[in-house]
Amino acid sequence: AFASTEAREAFIPALVQIRLEMGVDAYLKVELVHRFAWLILIFAAVLYPYVFLACRSAFSGSSRRLAEASRALGSGRWATFRKINLPLARPALVAGLFLVAMEVINDYGAVHHLGINTMTVTIFRTWFSLGELETARRLAGWMLLGIFTLVLLEQWQRGRRSFSSGQEGVPPRPRCGVAGAISCWLVCLIPIALGLLIPLFILIQWWRASTRPDSAPEIFAAARNSLSLGVSVTLACLLLGLVVAGVARFTKRRSDRVMAQGSGIAGYASPGAVMAAGVFAMAAALRAWFPPESWLGARLLSDSLLWLGFGLTARYIAISIQMARQSQSLIPIVNDNAASTLGRGPLQSFISIHLPLMRPALAGAAILIFVDVCKELPLCLMLRTFDFETLGTWTWGLADQGQIWATAAPSLVLIFTCLLGLTLVETFGWRHQKRRQP
Repeated sequence: AFASTEAREAFIPALVQIRLEMGVDAYLKVELVHRFAWLILIFAAVLYPYVFLACRSAFSGSSRRLAEASRALGSGRWATFRKINLPLARPALVAGLFLVAMEVINDYGAVHHLGINTMTVTIFRTWFSLGELETARRLAGWMLLGIFTLVLLEQWQRGRRSFSSGQEGVPPRPRCGVAGAISCWLVCLIPIALGLLIPLFILIQWWRASTRPDSAPEIFAAARNSLSLGVSVTLACLLLGLVVAGVARFTKRRSDRVMAQGSGIAGYASPGAVMAAGVFAMAAALRAWFPPESWLGARLLSDSLLWLGFGLTARYIAISIQMARQSQSLIPIVNDNAASTLGRGPLQSFISIHLPLMRPALAGAAILIFVDVCKELPLCLMLRTFDFETLGTWTWGLADQGQIWATAAPSLVLIFTCLLGLTLVETFGWRHQKRRQP
């Protein structure tokens, strides 16, 4: 959003011409459409990997026999994709779109920078500008209720339908000529250029032309805070995720398994503003029980970094739970039965059998959680102390003050941190997949 400032300013003469020729009402409508169009383009360029990665995994595991049967019945490639591959990929597509919707709802920096009012912006304004904390809590509650309603509607619409493509192998990739290969490269390069290459080039230009040579200590302080916060929250999420995954695997009560499954989506489905309102309400309730003069009461103050870590852990623990349970689902139940026969308890079986097999998934979850914590903005803005700046909050503060060019340095540090984390995730996944191949 910050990198698109100069591109959006190029349309100002056209907007001024519309105002002079067509009036104020037409100008306001066109200007609103202009802002929404840029916001949609920014979100699409940044959030498309959620849908792309989910659908790529589903399409790569599609059944070869189903595709061959469809071709034998006279269906072309497009008909086979539309009638067979796309319905089989529906759960992955819905999961990717759900993550995109959660990121859009949770976003505060881009929508605030473009001047578009969303529920998150309204909660921020109600809380900080108007001082109406109770109203902000009610708005957060209604927002959370709407999100869970969408989740329940999707589950109800899916019903009891099963989506299985079998294990007969993947269909062979069709060969394309030189023109087709060039077209594929260009199409795949468009979202990468819009979401990474062009903003990165603009930020590098801003950084080279920046007039703030004394900002290095501030960058190092913000990077240190982001690093310490990311590491502590990552360790907490991994530990709690392992506990939940172990309970869900070895428990015999259905209620515990349902609770473990619900905890896998509850936190991540809650936007940062909603989570911050809930954490602040919990802190206020506990503060009423413990006086501020006591040691525990001093630790439970609402402006303590303890609550920031708690809110981030509650929001991103879903990543560790989901990846741990997905990795556990690949471990046969006969391994647990054999360990039980040899006298091993659930804890010993989990440590000696499950934990070594879950290392690749846990490493990927740790990197993803660390990256998400480093770039988290709404929760950090609402729960941090006044002297605690992360890379995300400092970048937003500079942009809010109108120092757009000064945001280049912290933005570049944040981008390279996220790129390093995602590269490590892909490396771990590639090595794990290579080891599993016969």
